[in-house]
Amino acid sequence: MHTMSRYLEVIPLRRFHYLILIVLGLGWAFDAMCAGLISATTPLIQQEWGLTASQLGMLLSCWLAGMLLGGLTMGFLADVIGRKKATLLTLLLYSIPTSVATFSLSPESMALLRLLAGMGSSGYMVVASTLLSEYVPARYRGRFVAFLESSWAFGWLLSVYLGRVLAPYYGWRSVFSTGAIPLLTLPLVALLVPESARYLEERGEIEAIERIFRSLGIRVNAEEVLREAHGRRVRAKLVELFSAEYRKRTVMLWIHWFCIVLAYWGIFLWLPKILYDRGLSLVRSLDFTVIITLMQVPGYWSGALLIDRVGRKPVLSTYMMLAGLGSLLFAIAGNELEVLVWGSMISFFNLGAWGATYAYTPELYPTRARGTGAGSANSVGRIGGMVGPYAVGALLDLTGGNTYPVFVMFTIVHLVSAITVMTLGIETKGRALEEISG
Repeated sequence: MHTMSRYLEVIPLRRFHYLILIVLGLGWAFDAMCAGLISATTPLIQQEWGLTASQLGMLLSCWLAGMLLGGLTMGFLADVIGRKKATLLTLLLYSIPTSVATFSLSPESMALLRLLAGMGSSGYMVVASTLLSEYVPARYRGRFVAFLESSWAFGWLLSVYLGRVLAPYYGWRSVFSTGAIPLLTLPLVALLVPESARYLEERGEIEAIERIFRSLGIRVNAEEVLREAHGRRVRAKLVELFSAEYRKRTVMLWIHWFCIVLAYWGIFLWLPKILYDRGLSLVRSLDFTVIITLMQVPGYWSGALLIDRVGRKPVLSTYMMLAGLGSLLFAIAGNELEVLVWGSMISFFNLGAWGATYAYTPELYPTRARGTGAGSANSVGRIGGMVGPYAVGALLDLTGGNTYPVFVMFTIVHLVSAITVMTLGIETKGRALEEISG
């Protein structure tokens, strides 16, 4: 194990670990808020511009198209310019276009802004989860990254709340104006989050490592680190993800990410509209959405508490399987109570699986390729995310609003993911990053 890795694996949890988690988690929550603002306002946007369900689905998919581009490009950028700089850049990228969408004059202008913001969104999640995972010791890493990902639920809840209190009275544009709020996070990231020491070690930037560790109250032997770091400054190439050592991991991650992203965005971007079309008022559909979304929080936290005890593979595959079961039960739900119960089941287990996904993904690649590997999986997932919202809209148009085939589709993709993780995944619980990557 490299010298820096030994330091990072043996030090006990300190205040700075929690500080990084809190600051990055705040940015993560605001990321979710910006993503979800459109979900809470879809009925009003559709009415203003006279969109069909398919056209609305295409508009919803633009954020995912941006995420497809952003995950890979920003992940690669993080391997080139550093995790911290990439984090700041992506935070700017998801917040500014979201707030500017307030002034959209057409679906096309909104689509472009949503695409740009989506690039920042997936980029932030890739880089922030990578940065956190490179600081936390192996025995705590899974739960820390899963708790980071759990911030998403609070941000999504905030977007629904903003839609609930603003949209019915002031219109959808007032909701999008809140997209500027995440800019308040910039100085916190700049001042309180250090650059990844593992990244700096790969670059041979020993003085920067010493400055960071002195600020954290940790002593580092610079000569020893420099000696071990010498000659290891290798930049990742995308082709390395398909080398004999990593090919199986890459295939597993890409299939899983495609499925979980398709299911999540297909369900939750459309949920208020699906509930609205079932006869609920805009306000009541958003109230139901809040309750269902609230179930994401215990889902995330249950996964976070289990992942370092039970392991990544069993948590991820079991949660995806149970989310698939919830989708099937939702498909045959006969009344509002059943819709609420089975929707909550999907929310609990799908989002619990998301926490495990973000903990698991960066663990499977070496430091030099960690951003690229995590970013590529994230980007492939966004292809599923683009398919999901559009497929829902197309199926609703074809079936006259029947949600049964929609949720049968979600059942299938959840099960495909569960089987893939069980058969192709490796277990990483309690192992140092350098031990996993070889």
